[in-house]
Amino acid sequence: TCGVLDELGQLSADLLDIDPNKPEPWVCLSLYHLARDDHDKSIAFVDKAISINQQHQYAHYLRGSILLASHRPDHAVVSFFRANDLQRDIPSYEGLVESYLAADKFKEAICTAKEAISSAPRDARAITLVGLALSQAPASQQNGEGKDRAKRALKRALALDPGAPRPLFALVDLCANEQNYDACVKLLNDAIEGGKGNDMSDSSSPSTASHTVTWNKEHGDVIQAKLAEIYTHSERYTEA
Repeated sequence: TCGVLDELGQLSADLLDIDPNKPEPWVCLSLYHLARDDHDKSIAFVDKAISINQQHQYAHYLRGSILLASHRPDHAVVSFFRANDLQRDIPSYEGLVESYLAADKFKEAICTAKEAISSAPRDARAITLVGLALSQAPASQQNGEGKDRAKRALKRALALDPGAPRPLFALVDLCANEQNYDACVKLLNDAIEGGKGNDMSDSSSPSTASHTVTWNKEHGDVIQAKLAEIYTHSERYTEA
C-alpha cells in the first residue's frame, strides 16, 4: 500500500510540474490525501480542480465521495448530482443512492436507483442499487413488501453478474436477518465455486463477468470470512 501511495504522490508531483493549470494534478493530489484519510486536504485539492474546470465530471464525483466518507451525505448529494448531470454513469448513481441512504432519505434513494435502471437496464450495478435501497427502507414506506422486492432485485443482479460482491453480500445479509442460514451458505458457496474458474455468465458485459471472477479469486478470504460468520450465527461452530 505504501508503494502505491508513493507512486500516487510522485505522479501528482510530475503532473504539477507539467501543467499546474489543469485539473488533473489537483485531482491526483486529492486522491493521494484521500488514501491517507486526510479529508480536509483532499477536499481542498479537489475544490482547486473544480475551480480550474467546473465541467470536470470526475472531480465532482470525487468531491461527493470525500464528503460521503466524511459523514456529510447531504452535501455529498449535491456533488454526485452535479457529476451525474455532467455525465450520467453508474458510479454517480451509486454515490447518490448511498448518500440518500446515509441521510435516511429512503424515498429519494429508491427513486434514484430506479432512474439508474432506466439509464442502464442490463447493468447489474444499477439493479443492485434498487435492492440496496429497498432493503434499507422502512417497511412502513413499502407496504411491507420491501424486503421481498429487494431480494428479487439482488437475485436478478446476481443472475446478470454471478458472484458480484455487492449484491451477494447484501442478499446474504437479508437472508441472515431472516435467519435463513441455509440460503446464506448456498449463496456464499456458489460464489466460492464460481471464483475457482467458472467465468461463464449471462451478463451483457463479458468484461464485468470476468472482473467478478477475478475479484472472487483474489478476495476469496473475504467470502470465507462471511461464510464463517454465517456458520457462527447458525451455531455450526465446527464448520466455522
